[in-house]
Amino acid sequence: MCRLLIALFLIAPSHANTAAPLPFHGWTLTHDDMAYNLSAISRMQEFGVTHVQLSHRIVTRVDQFQSEPEVVDRVRTLASAIHSQGGQAIVWMQELNTSDTLAYCFDLDGEQMQEKMQAYRDALTAAPEIDGVMISFGSAPSELQYVLPSCKPLEFAQPKARYKAIIEAVSRVVMDEFGKQVYVRTFYHKGHEIPILRNALQETKRPIVVMSKAEPNDFEPYYPLNPLIADVGDHDQFFELDCAGEYWGRGALPFVAIEYFVQRYREAAQRQATGKGRFIGSTCRVDRYEYSALETLNEANLFAQAQLVRDPSVSAQTILRRFVESQYDLPAGSDEHHVLADILRRTYWIGRKMYYAKGEWAFKKGSDLPSSNTDALGNMIDKSISQWEPAYTPITAALLSPGRQTLQELGQEKFEASDLARRNLETLEQLRSALQPSDYTAIETLLLKQRIAADIWRHMSGAVFAARSLNLASSNWAAWHLEQMEAIAQQLDQQSYPQLPDTYPFSSDDIRAFAESERRFLFATAASPLEQLTISMIDVVPSTSNSLTLRWLAEADTQYRIELSQQLPNYTTEIAIDGTSEALPSLNDFTITDLEADSPYWLRITASRGEETVSSGDFPVWTLSTLDAQDSGTPSLQSRSASGGGALSLWCLIGLAMMQWARRRGP
Repeated sequence: MCRLLIALFLIAPSHANTAAPLPFHGWTLTHDDMAYNLSAISRMQEFGVTHVQLSHRIVTRVDQFQSEPEVVDRVRTLASAIHSQGGQAIVWMQELNTSDTLAYCFDLDGEQMQEKMQAYRDALTAAPEIDGVMISFGSAPSELQYVLPSCKPLEFAQPKARYKAIIEAVSRVVMDEFGKQVYVRTFYHKGHEIPILRNALQETKRPIVVMSKAEPNDFEPYYPLNPLIADVGDHDQFFELDCAGEYWGRGALPFVAIEYFVQRYREAAQRQATGKGRFIGSTCRVDRYEYSALETLNEANLFAQAQLVRDPSVSAQTILRRFVESQYDLPAGSDEHHVLADILRRTYWIGRKMYYAKGEWAFKKGSDLPSSNTDALGNMIDKSISQWEPAYTPITAALLSPGRQTLQELGQEKFEASDLARRNLETLEQLRSALQPSDYTAIETLLLKQRIAADIWRHMSGAVFAARSLNLASSNWAAWHLEQMEAIAQQLDQQSYPQLPDTYPFSSDDIRAFAESERRFLFATAASPLEQLTISMIDVVPSTSNSLTLRWLAEADTQYRIELSQQLPNYTTEIAIDGTSEALPSLNDFTITDLEADSPYWLRITASRGEETVSSGDFPVWTLSTLDAQDSGTPSLQSRSASGGGALSLWCLIGLAMMQWARRRGP
């Protein structure tokens, strides 16, 4: 009970120095496990959730209400549970929901559209608990832009007319007859679909609400902001976000992406300043089927969304601090508090460096390993960031046929993921006596998984790109990386990590399948890549509201420079580091000043020794807000009573009272 009250208190904003709260705070559930879904729904009030979407394995097509009674029962049960928590229930409906449809009559008075309208009528009659319908056009059994009009071909020749017809037909039933809300999901696959959806929505006069992914196409943190944000006419619009990490480990690997969500909210606010309509909040995917953000470190992402909906101006540092305060018995402002916060923020960096290659989605649309180099190449071409951000085109070209320098920088990037993951595990040891044993064990298990995964992806990436290279020695390097992967597979088979309950997303079978697939085209003797210049122990921390401190292990006889950007992939500012030490390797701190407060920056280090030069991967970090820079921390609180018992402990009451006192005083 105490934990719930403190979480609610931390989610609620103070009255000073905050933006107005947004009205839409959603969750999206995808799994058909009813016990899990009901458990998730029971936590809505803890996070302040107002709307819950039921999708994927729960319900996806309107005809399911006519032919699958179990779907009706499932939706009614979950919707009733959502209502008991004070929220609204929205169901996903794919359109067209019929498979292999080459032609369709979009005339609203025609037989097919009348049947469709009757199907929605039947669905809302069978499950009156439904509060809204989400029309989902992308990834539907048949997509409207490829379906030809079988009647009135001139009227429905343009794809936008087909989208408008479906929206109107559904609205006539859902809105006019049942008084429910119609939502439209703008998911799309390729850029040519953007103007189709934009025009259809701008010309739709119905008071629909639009849901758009923060990114174009699928969730990818390097992608630019979705072009449809604040460009769908006068309609209310909200983000579709992923808090569960569908492509970043699905909660089995930690991906505390608070900085990422803050970035998307800030970008939306900038776009909205010159756009139409109203940005009303966001919805987050709580799970990807059996893998959930709940009860993992990814719960921080759900917490972040709650904070941003309540106060869109809240900083990433404040959100992270509040999350640690609400979940763990670590005094605010203490060394232990800062150590855990640093561990959590690094998990975001690790995921970016592990799952992407210099910004490209280069391996698989998923959290697990690609089946082969061909599989990885197909995904990279299909999902290339260059189609959304042309400035990445040279990087994309270099990844298709990497030279020695590109291979070296990819190796550095993947080394950084492993290095960060290893340091996270080592640093966690400092908290063994500070955290409750169950908390420590849970965090340790997730960080261990991430360390193993980072090593596997490091060698998988090395094999993938070395095999693509025309460098004479690269085939030998690829063979060596495959051997390293197989060695890890053997460790997993020998249960070298007994503390892991499972090995998702890196089973030994998948590792070996990838290695065997690659060996079929690789006729080379394994040879370790040449010793190369490596930059290690990199960390970036916000020092003040206008400065950042970059730390790394400086090597003897090596020159370093720092590069800075506010827009990837190009680095616009270069800072040379004078006076490189000739002493033994030592940690080097360099502070960059004259930066903007509460702003995202990307940094990298370039090292040169003799004729060899290597650049690190990107490190994203936010400067402190002015308030964060002034804030000395919230008074200590105890979010979980060690003694247990009682409805509300004395420590809980004292903690809440002190927090209220601090909030009234202001930062």
